[in-house]
Amino acid sequence: MKGDKVKLEHSMQMRCLYQISNVRGRKLLELFPQYSKAIIYRHVKKSINLESPFDKRKLNKGRPPKLSTKDKRKVLRTIKYLREEVGSFTSKRVQIESGVTHVCNKSIRNILNKAGYFYLKSRKKGLLTMQDLIKRVRFCRKVKRHRLSQHFWSKRISIYLDGKGFAYKQNPKDQARAPKAREWRRKGEGLSYGCTSKGKKEGCVNANFIVGISHSKGVVLCEQYFGPINGKKFAEIVENSLPACLQNSVNPRERRILMDNCPRQNSRVARDAFDKIGAAVFLIPARSPDLNPIENLFHIISRKLSEDALDQDIQKETFSEFSDRVRQTMLTFEASKIDKIIDTMDKRINLIMKRRGQRLKY
Repeated sequence: MKGDKVKLEHSMQMRCLYQISNVRGRKLLELFPQYSKAIIYRHVKKSINLESPFDKRKLNKGRPPKLSTKDKRKVLRTIKYLREEVGSFTSKRVQIESGVTHVCNKSIRNILNKAGYFYLKSRKKGLLTMQDLIKRVRFCRKVKRHRLSQHFWSKRISIYLDGKGFAYKQNPKDQARAPKAREWRRKGEGLSYGCTSKGKKEGCVNANFIVGISHSKGVVLCEQYFGPINGKKFAEIVENSLPACLQNSVNPRERRILMDNCPRQNSRVARDAFDKIGAAVFLIPARSPDLNPIENLFHIISRKLSEDALDQDIQKETFSEFSDRVRQTMLTFEASKIDKIIDTMDKRINLIMKRRGQRLKY
């Protein structure tokens, strides 16, 4: 035989003696003294009939799973129920609600992972309903039907406009080092249906800004406002600050502004303010931050503020100083990087249609 040079005749004799005649141990060694114990043991375990191997261990598929197919279906149904009813959930709650308590929690987490759920950082944006998916696909198809290419997003959208609140902390360095909130979710999911924030935060103070970006121009509007925003306050910012920003934009002639469907920004008084300055509003579907490049800028700015707090060892900061730091970070942000973000708009439209409305990585 290959490797140990055992004759086939001797190998078959070993198998028959061991498997049929029940000859064991020292007797086998005495019958075949020319071979070592390891060689003999290896050959007696080989099959006489290849169709039915003697070594039963080869047929063993391992320890039977503790979770049946029915248990796995229960867990998956519970995930869907908890996502729709309460939004965020823990793996322990999934285990209790599903009634699959005869296994350890790691088994439940494995099912969550296989279903596409991971313990990731929390997102502010809500889940997309079926109607949201339909509206997003319909919007993208309309864009393609009117043959709006990347040139439209880069040169014919004057300003991408949105508001953002940056959380103020007295000790920015400590906050930057603090672990971020996490939850079980898919990579494209948010918190719950229709949810657009992480909830009410007592004692949290935000530095609120209305920001506008333009291709080839960078940040053209960075207007801070105090207190809650409403239609009237937004209209005042539009009338007082937006005309000069439009004049400095990539397309001052068409005055086209891309916004989301925020009720305050689309109120009657806000619409009248846009009409007064001669601006045309281009609306994207609700809960579609991946269709507004300015959202990417906000994410980069938030991350840079945390990095600066660590690099500059900022352990104490007033609200005024924090507001100035936010404003300077945005106004000095490189226009070329903003151009790269805007230049992905045509790709985003194609991907949303391809994914049937599902949220993108952007």
